[in-house]
Formats: sequence, C-alpha cells, structure tokens
Amino acid sequence: MAFHAVSFPTLPIVKAHLLVNCVLVLFAVLIVTLRFFARFSSGAKLWWDDLLILLAVPQGIGMLVIQGLWSPMGIGYPITDTLPNIVIILKLLVAYEFIFATCISTIKLSVMFFYLRVFVNPGLRTATKFAMGFVMVWTTANILQVFLICHPFEATYNPAVTGKCGNQIASFIAIGAFNVITDIMILTLPISTVWALKMSTPAKLGIIAVFSTGLIVSVVAIIRIVSLTNLDLQNLTETMIWADFWSTVEPNLGIICVSMPMLGSLYSRCTARRGASKLDGPSDASGYNNSNKLRRSHPSAPDTIVLATIYSPENDVRYRSEVASFGRNGKNDDSGDDFESRLTPEQELLGRDKVIQVETQWTVSRQEA
Repeated sequence: MAFHAVSFPTLPIVKAHLLVNCVLVLFAVLIVTLRFFARFSSGAKLWWDDLLILLAVPQGIGMLVIQGLWSPMGIGYPITDTLPNIVIILKLLVAYEFIFATCISTIKLSVMFFYLRVFVNPGLRTATKFAMGFVMVWTTANILQVFLICHPFEATYNPAVTGKCGNQIASFIAIGAFNVITDIMILTLPISTVWALKMSTPAKLGIIAVFSTGLIVSVVAIIRIVSLTNLDLQNLTETMIWADFWSTVEPNLGIICVSMPMLGSLYSRCTARRGASKLDGPSDASGYNNSNKLRRSHPSAPDTIVLATIYSPENDVRYRSEVASFGRNGKNDDSGDDFESRLTPEQELLGRDKVIQVETQWTVSRQEA
C-alpha cells in the first residue's frame, strides 16, 4: 500500500493520545520481557499461555503503528478537509479492525490456557474449554464481519465505489459488547474453585483479586464502546479521536494485566535474595558465613559472672541451616515450574504433596588460651 497522503498539523490531543499509547506499549513489552525472564530463570518450561501472549505483543505494537500513521493524516479535522486521505485512512481501518480482533482473542486464549496449566479441577477445565470454543467462534465472526460487511469488499475503503454496506457502527458496538461479556465470563471462571480452597478468607480474596486485575481491561472496553457511539462514518476523521485511542489502549493494557501476576515468582526471588544479602557476611575458608557466628566477647565489668554455656567467651559457635523441598518420590522439586507437577489447587497453594526438610547444623569449638 503506497502512502501518498496530504499531511496536516497533528492536533495536541492526538499527540497526547499517541504519547500515552507509546508509553503503554513500551511498558507492555517490558512486562512481557520480565515474564519470560521469570520463566527462564526458574527453569520452567514455556506453554501455550506464554506463546500466545508473546504473539499478542507485535499485534499491540501494530495497532500503535497504525495510530501513528493516522496522526498526520487529519485525525480530528472535518472530513471535508481530509477527503484526499480518506481511502488510505479506511484501508488502515480495515487492518486496524483485523489486528484488534486477533489481538484481543489471543489475549483471552492466553488467560484460558493459563487456567488449564494451573488448575486440574475437572469442572473448571471443562468450562474453560467451552469458553475457549466460544471465544474462537466470536473471533471468527469478528474477522468475517471486517471483510463481509460491505459488498463488494472495495466499498469498505473506497467511498467512490458503488456498493452496499451494513451498519458498521452497530457492528462495532455489538462486537465490543460481546468482548466485555467474554472478559467477565473468563475472569469469573476460577472464582468458585479458588473459594473452595482450604485456606483463610483473606488469602482467597487475595488470589481472586489477582485473577480479577483483568476487570480494568473490561472497564476500558466499556469506555471504548461509549466512544464508538460518538463515531460518525460520514465525518470519520473528526469523530474517531477517542475511538482510535481507546482501541489501542485496550489490547495493550490487556497484555499488561495478564502478564503482571506471572511476575510473582520473580518478585519473591528478588525479595528473598535482598533479605539474604542483609544477613550474609563474608564467608571464611570453611564455607560458613561469618554473620552466623554467635560470639560473646569478654565483659568489661570485673564483677560479671561468665556462665559455662555454649555461649561462653571461650567457645566459637557456628550454625548452618538448609531447606529443601521434596516430592513424594524423593526428588528435589526446587528446579522448575511450580505448576508442572500437576497438583490440585489445594496442593499447589498449600504444598500438601510436598515435604519441607529443614536441617540445622551446630558446631561448637572451644578456643584454648
């Protein structure tokens, strides 16, 4: 597609929208990068949920690119001024709709594959598979309407072509409404399973809150639907400012919300290492940590009574603790994905199927004068 468009000064609101979405896309790329770093650093294997979210990233970037291409073509200006660019704008709109449909569905499928990876509850897994089928049917219908709503297809992007088109605005709104419905349906799938876990109510609410972060995307989707009601195809360039903005925000925000909970293991390891670094001191040749030596110096007061215990000034006390996690088969489980063991949710969260072994070794040596 050759771009021979007439350039217009970019309006401040259009610049602001583009800047916000640039930051959002960069943040989405960063979060997904950290997600994969967390997976690789833990030795976990990638699964379909990871691969699908990786596929969604370039689609979200593609929507930002189209928004950037539109910006100098007269977005925010009356269509009477931007008529020389209308064919290019409408061609990009076709691509924009297609990418939006595939990106949103890719994110939804990623979430549901995550459910299949984590949960082994038969009822939840069956419901998730039905939801996946519904999303794929919805996606197919969404893509078909992009190419079939006008006959001939050229009438979709060329107003000079005589043809017949359906109500495109109503189609956009209907697709957006189904989008919100599927979001809520997917987010509520694991709630009953999580609530049945044998754990405290605050812990259950915390897990549900993590799964419900996607509701932020549903709110944005509703705002996007409202912006679509203000869209006028007869004056497209002047009325598409907010619809264009929110349509780019929604999938990229979805990528962020889906990937953020996956960083929990990385955060735990970072905080654990930071806590360990505060306790660790320089090690001696024997490998013991000097910070773990419990020493008592000779008191300065002459009338102090020194007790004959292991903490005696003549004794050098050292200790070392080791913690290991083992499965029932005795194999160390500290090497990979927490979910690859196919535990039930209760076992996964409570560690019922694992044995935690803690070994503490004390060494007491008397220092001869």
